[in-house]
Amino acid sequence: MDMFTLWLLAVSGVVTIFLFTVRSFLDQLSEVFAAWHRARRAIRNGQADRE
Repeated sequence: MDMFTLWLLAVSGVVTIFLFTVRSFLDQLSEVFAAWHRARRAIRNGQADRE
């Protein structure tokens, strides 16, 4: 029974770390897409060297 408890705690820890990592990655995606669109817009409008 002790081994089962240790395995359960280990698996739940790994799942928690995985979910935390995925969540922070997904939170940053919107900023990456916004920066990408701003860069494309600046290049298209010829404002790349002004900033």
